[in-house]
Amino acid sequence: MKKNRTVVKTEPCSEEQVGGETSCVVEHRDELVAKFSDLYWNEDFSDVELVINETQRLKAHRMVLALGSDVFRQMFSGGSWREAEEKEVALTEDESCVEHMDAFLQYFYTGTISIHAENLFPLLILTDKYNVKALRQCCKQFALQNFNAGSVGRALAWWRNAERLGFQELERACRRFVTLNGLVLAVSSDWLSLELERLLVLLQSDNLQVENEFQLFHAVKRWLLHNEVKENGVLERVLEHVRFPLMSPLEVYNASYTDMLPACVRDTFLAESALTYKVNSLPMEAIGLTHDLQAPRFSMRMYTSANFGCSRKIEGFYSAQSLSTDFTTMLFQSKTTWKIYPRFNSSWICRIEECSLLNDGNHEHQLCVLMYRNVADTWLACDYETYLIPHYQDVNLEGLFEKFETNKCVHNNTLFVHLFGKTRWGKFAVELP
Repeated sequence: MKKNRTVVKTEPCSEEQVGGETSCVVEHRDELVAKFSDLYWNEDFSDVELVINETQRLKAHRMVLALGSDVFRQMFSGGSWREAEEKEVALTEDESCVEHMDAFLQYFYTGTISIHAENLFPLLILTDKYNVKALRQCCKQFALQNFNAGSVGRALAWWRNAERLGFQELERACRRFVTLNGLVLAVSSDWLSLELERLLVLLQSDNLQVENEFQLFHAVKRWLLHNEVKENGVLERVLEHVRFPLMSPLEVYNASYTDMLPACVRDTFLAESALTYKVNSLPMEAIGLTHDLQAPRFSMRMYTSANFGCSRKIEGFYSAQSLSTDFTTMLFQSKTTWKIYPRFNSSWICRIEECSLLNDGNHEHQLCVLMYRNVADTWLACDYETYLIPHYQDVNLEGLFEKFETNKCVHNNTLFVHLFGKTRWGKFAVELP
C-alpha cells in the first residue's frame, strides 16, 4: 500500500549580486529530498529484494542502501560478496529486529525515523551491524536521556540489553538507577528473576536503597528460595554481602523468624548474629581492634528507615525552596542529631547539632541527599549528592539546586528528597601486648 506523497512548494529563486551582475540562486533541496523519499514507495525502479529471516520481503534500491551503509556498499560492490549480482538477498537478523526493518530501511530514503523504547535496542543492533553511524549516535543519545524515564523494571531490562550490546555508558547508568531504587525492585517480581551476578552487583553496593539491612536479608532469602539455591558455594557468595552488623539486635533476636529460615541460611544467620550483638554492646574501639570498620559490612547503605534519615516532600518549591528539618540517626551505639535549614540565597545549610562520639576523633559524618523525579505519578530516585559535615560547622549544600534542574526533579512545583546521615569509621590502632 502506497502512502500519500509529500507536496513541496517551490519558492521563487533568490537574487544576489555577483560581480555587479544579478544572479538567481535556486534551492530546491526540500523538493529533491521529497522525490528521493518517494523512491521507497515506488517499486518500479527497485533492483533488489531483501528477504528478512525468510518471513519478510522488502524491495529496495542498491544505490540508496549503499549510500546509507558501508556494509551494503561492500555487499553490492562486487568482490567476494555473492549478493552483489543477486536480485534477491537473504538477510538474517536478530528476531527482535524483524518488525523494525521496514522503518530502518525507510530511514535510508527519508533520513527520518522515530526512536522510542520499543525500537531502541533493535535499532542499536541494526545500526551497529550495518554501521549507520549517525542513527546509532542518535539512538545512544536517546537511551542516555531516557534510561530513568520509565519503571525500575524497564531500567533493569535496559541494563541487560546494554550489557549484551557492549553499551557500557548505558549499562552503568541503568545499573546506578536500579541500585538507587532497590527498595522498589526488592518487592517486585523482577527481584526474583535477577541473575546471580546481577544480584551480587547490587548487594556489593553502598548505594543500594533499601528500608534496612534486615529487610534486605529477607529479600535475599526470598531470592534464594525462589531460585532453589542449595549449593554452599552460591549461598556463601550471596550471604557474604549481607551486612549483618548493621541489623539491630531486636531484628535478629526473633526465635520464630529464625526457626522459619531454611537450614542452610539459618546457620549463617545465627553465626552472624553474634557480631550484631557485639557492635551494639561494646565500644567501637574494642570492635575496631578485631574488625576492619572500614570494610563494606560496616558501611551504611541508603537505608530509608527512620534510624538513618528522613524524607521530605516540598510543595511550592519554586516560591519557597525551603527545607527546615531536624532528624536523628542511630548507628550501633552512636547517636547523631542533624539540622538542615534554608539560607536566603536559595541554598540549604547542614549542621550537626549533637554527636555522642564527638570525643573519639576516629569517625566522620556525611550527609547524602537522594533526589527523586516523578515518573508516571511515582517518585523514583535518580541521583544523589554527598557532603562531608564536620562537627558543629555550617556546611552549604552547594550544587543541589543545579542538580535538581538537571535531573528534572521538580514536578508540579513539588520536590521530593531523602536525607541520609552516615557515619564512617577510621582505623583503630591495634594494641600491642
